Amino acid sequence: MMQVDLKLILEVVGMLIYATFMGFIFMGIERKAMARIQRRVGPPIYQPILDTLKLLGKKESVSHGFIYDFGPIFALGASIAALLFIPIANFQLFSSNADLIVVAYLLEVPMLGIMLGAMSSGNPYSAVGVQRGLLTMVAMQLPYGLALIAIIQHWGTFKLSNIVALQAVHGWSITVPALLLAFIVFDIVFQAMLGLEPFDIITAPAEISLGPMVEYGGKHAALLFTQHAVQLFAETAFFAVLFLGGASNLLELLIKQVAVLFIAIFVASIYPRFTIDQAAKFFWKWPTILGIIAVLLTM
Repeated sequence: MMQVDLKLILEVVGMLIYATFMGFIFMGIERKAMARIQRRVGPPIYQPILDTLKLLGKKESVSHGFIYDFGPIFALGASIAALLFIPIANFQLFSSNADLIVVAYLLEVPMLGIMLGAMSSGNPYSAVGVQRGLLTMVAMQLPYGLALIAIIQHWGTFKLSNIVALQAVHGWSITVPALLLAFIVFDIVFQAMLGLEPFDIITAPAEISLGPMVEYGGKHAALLFTQHAVQLFAETAFFAVLFLGGASNLLELLIKQVAVLFIAIFVASIYPRFTIDQAAKFFWKWPTILGIIAVLLTM
């Protein structure tokens, strides 16, 4: 029993280390690819790791209380929990009959944790960023939910491992016309979840100085960098599981994750930033219409 437990612990630790490392690499790929598209050299793909290590070494003299400190920890915990529910190659620590809903919920919790800590800082830029973030979250719920409903109705299950198994037999979700529409809707929502253009109004570096993250520095910022790395890995893996058939090994999963990431990068490089009212109206229009059509076609 002890050997089984030790093996499980080592597998979990190994998966978390791998996911965090690859998340940082994905962040580096994102920055490098955008730079090349814009005809710049860009930083090396391992730059986010160096940035995080540098931040960990900084001393902090400012704190805004327990909630400010707890926000990034809460966000990181939710990202890790979501990761452990996703079937990654042949590894899935937690499984339930409705783990699709669990993962979909947990992937949205980190934003709430960051906003909770940001609001306690009292910075006006943080407040503006939080308001925009909450409105974006509310706006994307409808198309996000419709895309998930289409997936659930077509495959007839809430269980992620079952969805992967069914795709192995019947083909990937994107080969089904109705789920191709759900794929488009989910990809639009995915863009907002990553905080990339045209939905980066929450942070808007040139306007509100990173919004909710403006007060965070040193170890707090390093924790947020780590959280974003885990979140990025989890979200791309979730996308691959739902629409690209999952993966039987880490290399196959990595290829699919990078493909998903490059779609997001290209979209971010082409479209300018929406204002918050434009983003809300957009989510409640085209993605919602496509989501409704996808749900009706899968009924």
